Amino acid sequence: TMDVKLQLTLTPDRRLALRELVADLDGNTLRGAADITLNGTPNVNAQLDTGALKLAGFAGSAPPPGEAASTTTAAAGWSKAPIDASGLAAFNGEIALRADSIELGTLTFGGTRILLRNDKSRLVAELREVNAYDGTVSGEFVVNNRNGLSVGGKLAAQAISMQPLLQQTAGLSRFKGTGDAEISFLGSGGSLDAIMRSLRGDGAISVGRGSIDGIDLDGLMGNFDVQGGTTVFDSLGATFAIDQGVLRNEDLLMLLPNFTASGVGAIDLGAQTLDYTVTPKALRVNGRRGLSVPVRIFGPWVSPQIKPDVQAAIDMNFAKEKDKFRQKLDEKLQQELGVVREEGQSVEDALKQRVEDELKRSLFNLLK
Repeated sequence: TMDVKLQLTLTPDRRLALRELVADLDGNTLRGAADITLNGTPNVNAQLDTGALKLAGFAGSAPPPGEAASTTTAAAGWSKAPIDASGLAAFNGEIALRADSIELGTLTFGGTRILLRNDKSRLVAELREVNAYDGTVSGEFVVNNRNGLSVGGKLAAQAISMQPLLQQTAGLSRFKGTGDAEISFLGSGGSLDAIMRSLRGDGAISVGRGSIDGIDLDGLMGNFDVQGGTTVFDSLGATFAIDQGVLRNEDLLMLLPNFTASGVGAIDLGAQTLDYTVTPKALRVNGRRGLSVPVRIFGPWVSPQIKPDVQAAIDMNFAKEKDKFRQKLDEKLQQELGVVREEGQSVEDALKQRVEDELKRSLFNLLK
């Protein structure tokens, strides 16, 4: 529904002046003024103010009333409902918008000032002031419907509270902390699901002191049990690249009171799954060198499996001991059995070769 009140003036050259505008559009009340040129495609120059602006239904991704992107909602995947962006062809021009808050279904902003520029179905949103999740967001967001729908942007966020952001957008509540981030991205498709599966770009993230619920890296160092508990970290940093909707990272570094942790892996943004390995390394273990125990996190990102990689831990931490044992074993085999293991040959193969040689020698003696 729409209810509009205004003062209207139309000049002979088809210029429309709207003053003292008050428009109620499906519960959104806009106030302001606009000048519109009606020759050809309307050209709009407007300044609009609003209170709480609700746009949750725009991308067909709104959660049920009163419910954020819960685990159940997120597990269902991205919306495949068609996005109708044909309205971008209806006008050109600039709109300066100020809102007390903006709700986009999977995102919620506080006080916001945005300049919208639309030119032949290409809309650029310049984020002049956006308060979100206890921090701020700046940059630009582009919606282009000239030749099929695409979205892209270059955004920077400062002092963002990570838990409410991840909870609302992906149903993730384990990660807590305040951080900065920057991202450049581009995606295309007729639905949110298609766009997420086509994304490409890059970015970086830096988080100060925070925590991760559901995994205890301190406990892992003691008894290989990562389930339950909480990991508290002093800082976290990483860069990433996105291609075909898959985010890859190879340089995550997390600093904790008693150890460091590195990370490498991939997050499939389209399928909402991840396969990521975090390798914490104790700074001191009984006065000796540090101990590294890789932890693999994999599966749906709303309910991933978390398991220590014991074999990798043995390979990483006891390589020297394994080499020494192998050397002693070789010496013992040669001393007791006369078996000499060639380079790259397993113990089993060396023993098998010795048995075959003995059998051949015995057969040769019988045939003499």
